[in-house]
Order: sequence, then C-alpha cells, then structure tokens
Amino acid sequence: MPQRPFSADVRVNASFWLLVLLAAIVSPLTVVAAILTAAALHELGHLAAMRYYGVSVKRFRLTALGAELDAPALARLSYGRELIITLAGVTVNIFCAVLLALLGLRTWREWCFVFAGAHLVLAAFNLLPVVPLDGARALCLALSFFLGPATGERVTAAVSLACSLALCALGLKLSLGLHSGWLFAFASFGLLWGTLRQLGLARGAKSV
Repeated sequence: MPQRPFSADVRVNASFWLLVLLAAIVSPLTVVAAILTAAALHELGHLAAMRYYGVSVKRFRLTALGAELDAPALARLSYGRELIITLAGVTVNIFCAVLLALLGLRTWREWCFVFAGAHLVLAAFNLLPVVPLDGARALCLALSFFLGPATGERVTAAVSLACSLALCALGLKLSLGLHSGWLFAFASFGLLWGTLRQLGLARGAKSV
C-alpha cells in the first residue's frame, strides 16, 4: 500500500501569526488576502510535485518565512526530481500571476493586479539564493550535480550568508530613510535568523 503523501504533523509558529498581524496593520485587507492566497498556492505546488513523485511529508511547520517541510524521502530522489519539487511553488506563482494579469487586462478589475503582484513578489522572494528559501535549495542542487554535494553545500552556505547580510544592511539603510523601511528591515533580519538557524549557526538550529 503506497504511503500517503501528506500525513504530517502540522504546526504553526508564532512568527507566522505575528507576520499576518503586522501585514494587516500596515496593508489593506485585499493585499493581505492576496499574499496569503499566493503563499497557500505556492505550498500546494510543492505538495503536488511531491505527490507526483510519491514523497510523503513527515512534518509541516508554518513560519514567517514560509513552510518548512520535513520529507526524508527527498534525499532518495535524483537532483533533477528534487529540483522540480523545489521550483514547483515558484512555477505555480508565476503561472497564477500571468493568468491574473491577463484577466485584469481583460476586465480591468483592480484586485486581479493586486493578486498577480502578490504572486510575482512571492516568486521573486523565494528565488533569492538565501537559505531556507527555494532559490538557495535550487542553487545547492545545481552545484551539487556539477561539483559534488559537499562543495555545493559549502558554496550555497557562503552565498546565502553573504546575501542575508547584504539584505540586512539594505534594510537598515531603508529604515533610516523611509517611513515604512522598518518593515523591510524586520523581514531581512528575520531572514538572516532563518539562514543562521538552517546553517546550524544559531542556537536551537535543526535541519528540515
């Protein structure tokens, strides 16, 4: 009997609710709904690809940086198949953004462009080469294929840490010059903490 692809322990981190609260305070409800919808469809893209390849999820943890999926069976897949799963969420976001933008141009309904923008922003964010985002995992898989897993992980860790620090520096600069720059700074430092945690450089770190 095949394993169920999603029979996981589901947990929601407090940081996720804090992010939703902050977004609701500083953004219109339409924008919040667009971001949450885009995030949900992003994760469904990952899960659909996992289901296709018969990968089951052991633990699903929702945080401010997105969902952390604990799926040990991923390690048994080829680099190509894991790359497809890694980029499935971004692919769904881009596909939805194109459809919504076309619908918006056809009907001139503002909400279509808001939801399309949310999908594009989420896709761009997840493609950053920063652990634990999809872009970093895709980079690691590509480097591991050509240079070996040890080199791939080391290079990805260095690129991830450098990009995280650069985003934090940009966040600090924006927070000093723009009224709403503090929100970017908050997000960038949260991403840095996620990077340190995933790389095992922060207390309580664990791999997922």
